[in-house]
Amino acid sequence: MGDIYSEIKIVTIPKMKVARYVIISPNPERDVMNYMNKWAKESGLLDIKDFSPRKIGWDFPFVTKEQSEKFGLRGYVFAYSIPENFEPKINGAQLDYIEQDTYATLRVTDPHSNSFKNIPEGYHRLFNFVNSGEYKTLTWENRIAFEEEFDIDGIHYMDIYIPVK
Repeated sequence: MGDIYSEIKIVTIPKMKVARYVIISPNPERDVMNYMNKWAKESGLLDIKDFSPRKIGWDFPFVTKEQSEKFGLRGYVFAYSIPENFEPKINGAQLDYIEQDTYATLRVTDPHSNSFKNIPEGYHRLFNFVNSGEYKTLTWENRIAFEEEFDIDGIHYMDIYIPVK
């Protein structure tokens, strides 16, 4: 099998309204995705005709040293993009905006064949690219690095995004 990592490219993602939630647990990615998938269904988001929400996530860095070291806890945020005028039928997710930004991105094919190797290596490649040249991130204020998972023709992918300049 060839390289599971695509070439790095620079993209601009337009401003998007999101519904998001954070969970701190031993397996926060699975826990928060399950929670938000249920929320998306019950809120009516998945009933909107001709709307395909983006699903994105990122590490939640506000976990204490004790939570991490003593209890093995990590934090993760998961979000669905939502239409500007969407009014959820239920509460339970924070509605917010992710502002337009420019990112370095790469695609990882079958990231979960070895999640704790493949995904960090994707981030490592992106950070090396960003920090070694003209795209070096000058500020992280109000910016996030995130990942987006999806399937195409039965193959699972993850796109990783890191803000630049």
